[in-house]
Amino acid sequence: MIAGWSPVLAVLAALSILLGNFVALAQTNVRRLLAYSAVAHGGYTLLGLIAGGRDGFAATLFYTTTYAITLIGAFAVVGLVRRDTGGDNLENFGGLRTRSPVMAACMSIFMLSLAGIPPLAGFFGKFYLFSVALGAGNNHGLLWLVAVALFGSFVSLYYYLIVIKVMFVEQPIVADSSLVTRHSSLLDRITVSVLATIILLIGILPTPLLSKIVAALS
Repeated sequence: MIAGWSPVLAVLAALSILLGNFVALAQTNVRRLLAYSAVAHGGYTLLGLIAGGRDGFAATLFYTTTYAITLIGAFAVVGLVRRDTGGDNLENFGGLRTRSPVMAACMSIFMLSLAGIPPLAGFFGKFYLFSVALGAGNNHGLLWLVAVALFGSFVSLYYYLIVIKVMFVEQPIVADSSLVTRHSSLLDRITVSVLATIILLIGILPTPLLSKIVAALS
């Protein structure tokens, strides 16, 4: 990493984290919520690039890999809900626990991982990124950026929990002629369950994936 670019990237990361999280906070459409939160996650990944070195790049690759798996799973659930109810607003997720307990459980894993809650992959990914960033620079020069990232994580936890609350607490929307009611196929449930299981296993046992990434950068 060219030293002269570090301050620019740090400011860009902070703006991405704050803007992405606060715009996502205002969303009532889950698809847009995930899209805007992706801006914030882009800011998180920059922490590793700014820190530089093998550890920084390894942290970025680890976080990007786990985030990609999580996002694919989350958008898969969103797509299934949209297919079943005709929309992907928060209200369309109401009562998902009764319509499809498996999908509700998997979506909860995806949301909590994106928020960085242990023992899921997102927690270790953020922990690794933040640790590398704190250890970079002179006299913890990236401490302010890690503080911004932690603040952004707390903001994101709120809107991710809203999605979970709607799935498990809110009642389903009243069906009408414009809504199509179908049940997810066995293949859909298996695919999403496998992705959720991967996120859980990486969070519990991150070493195998991390070792492969570090070895590839050696």
